[in-house]
Amino acid sequence: MDAPDSLDLMPTMKPMRGKRWKRWLKIFAWTVGGGLLFLLTAAGVLSYLWLHGPLQGWFVERMLSDDSRSLHEERLWPPPGWRPGEPLSDTWSGPRLSAAGLTSAGQLFQTTNIWIAGLEFSEESWKRMPPRRLNRVPGFMKSDGTLLLSNTNASRNGLAGVVGYDFDFAAANFELGGVRITNVAARFKGNGTFLSALHRWKKPLKVNLNKYTQGRELAGRETFNFGNLSSDASCLSDSLSYEAFRLAGVPACRTAFARMFLSIQGQFEKRPLGLYVMVENLDEEFCEDRFGTRKTALFKPVTYTLFRDLGDDWSAYQRVYDPKTRITQAQQRRLIETARFVTRSTDPEFAGRVGDFFDLDEFARFLAALVWMSSYDGFLWNGQNFAIYIDPRSDKFGFIPWDLDNSWGESSGVGTVEQRQQASIRHPWVGPMRPAFALKRFYQARAASVEEQLAGRSEGVIIQQKRWN
Repeated sequence: MDAPDSLDLMPTMKPMRGKRWKRWLKIFAWTVGGGLLFLLTAAGVLSYLWLHGPLQGWFVERMLSDDSRSLHEERLWPPPGWRPGEPLSDTWSGPRLSAAGLTSAGQLFQTTNIWIAGLEFSEESWKRMPPRRLNRVPGFMKSDGTLLLSNTNASRNGLAGVVGYDFDFAAANFELGGVRITNVAARFKGNGTFLSALHRWKKPLKVNLNKYTQGRELAGRETFNFGNLSSDASCLSDSLSYEAFRLAGVPACRTAFARMFLSIQGQFEKRPLGLYVMVENLDEEFCEDRFGTRKTALFKPVTYTLFRDLGDDWSAYQRVYDPKTRITQAQQRRLIETARFVTRSTDPEFAGRVGDFFDLDEFARFLAALVWMSSYDGFLWNGQNFAIYIDPRSDKFGFIPWDLDNSWGESSGVGTVEQRQQASIRHPWVGPMRPAFALKRFYQARAASVEEQLAGRSEGVIIQQKRWN
């Protein structure tokens, strides 16, 4: 009697197996579907944060900081074996130059000079040195490859302000070449060079002797720039690049080097920060030295569309062109007039009158030197790291290089190493910089090439460019 009952169980096993198979299929489908939905949601959230939120700023900070880590592993301080209270001796065996009695910037800024420099802060003053945090500019990395490089909440243009950092001055005592000056104003400076040193002591610095106490200078200069060389493994890019520009006949800054020490009351005394490059400041003293008058109009623009017509109101140009000297109304009108001419003139009008507004020979030398040293972190690519001036002798615009630590093909964001090595003098612009000078047809001018200026060879250079539209 039991056997038939046991046989009756067999038909019921098949539908149970079918239900189990369907149940596992349903679990698999829900798992895959849920995973895909999660990935799509996460991608949407990340895309939104990338385009409209803080993710871009975080990424740039992390990328720059990690990129420079191998170059600047800071030495252990105090050194091993040091006993508290024991004075730390400086074992530097190089020359100890004296700045006492210097009468000109030419004596101060010599490429082979290595100055001993130091900043000393009180405990309270040092608390004012960390940068103020600002709201980041959302979506500053645009889809066409350009960057928004101005944060209206920041006091200065540049990447550091865009990702939320602004610098204030703090009081300090300053020493250079044995000359000690009290109550100077010091602050951090730079953009990529600052962000790459965000978690390190060796940050780029700016020192102003006159901000708190008027009438002071050293070797005819009141402002000093100290670059921390964070992206320059050779420590020579700035110095060699500025020297090349000067040899090519382009007005350019002079440089020297400094071994920088930092003292903070209650923390440490004369902590060595390492080697810095000292770069001459772009200001009225620079203009007087190069052009014979402090009244030269000097600007440091940040824009992809240089000389674009922004209307007749100077306030629209103020932030974009960032004047570094006191600008008269006549000089304001000259810039506005030039922008109107560049933007609105027809091709025949432009070709006939461009030489009335620009020193074409000087521009050709400026451009040729940029291409020769493959310097793409600036005029040829991202609309920054150069200056323009109105020559008081001709009332024409000229160009000045700035921030050259990524010269000699080191602008890794532009093409390959081989492409940067073979940069074209005829078509030097890359990527979104299209019309770096914002012209429909820039000019055709015979000019001395870099080979002529630096290697003694002569070559005609024809430069053509499209105008902004």
